[in-house]
Amino acid sequence: MDKYNTLKTISPKVKELMLDFKAELRANERLKWLVLVFGCLLYIGPVIYLESLSSKTKVETQSSQAKLAQLKAQVSETRWPERAAEAEEFVSQLEQRYWPGDTPGLAEAGFERWIRTNLEKHGMEVRQVQLSRGPVGNIGANSETLSSLQHIRAKVLAPLEEVGLIRFLNDTATSQPWVIVEQLIIRPGRNARVEMDLMTVLKIRDGAG
Repeated sequence: MDKYNTLKTISPKVKELMLDFKAELRANERLKWLVLVFGCLLYIGPVIYLESLSSKTKVETQSSQAKLAQLKAQVSETRWPERAAEAEEFVSQLEQRYWPGDTPGLAEAGFERWIRTNLEKHGMEVRQVQLSRGPVGNIGANSETLSSLQHIRAKVLAPLEEVGLIRFLNDTATSQPWVIVEQLIIRPGRNARVEMDLMTVLKIRDGAG
């Protein structure tokens, strides 16, 4: 009962403070600008952080896939066993970055499960995950190599939770299979939400198309 009475006492005080703040906000033009600037910083901060993570990961993905194609050609053509062994080891390390799955359907299901699990782990409710799959575009590798690679993309919608979002972006940056944030949109307002386009790379096994 003491706790209930304390809450009843505090509630009018909080309402009174909110009314005072709103009155001051209407009367003070400078305060309006300060609140606006603070709100912009709150929503722009994660976007700036994302841009640095996304750009770095995209460059790494493109560079690694191009190098993978060159090394595969080297493995098949070189007559130097030592050099071929080193190339094969590097190829093996790169292929571990592809999203796992015996079939494309299992890979897509695993990607969606990873997204939902990591968002919910950080306190973000997942409202929608929409998946699509398609061939990898030309990034400088030969067409024979690219024909076995596909993108899995996910459009994700969730209510905005700033701390959870930052932690989820860290998960994407440190994931062993590539997870790239291609786009992040923060919708401010009463029902603030985040919209993300995520992408990973799948290698199609023979007969698993």
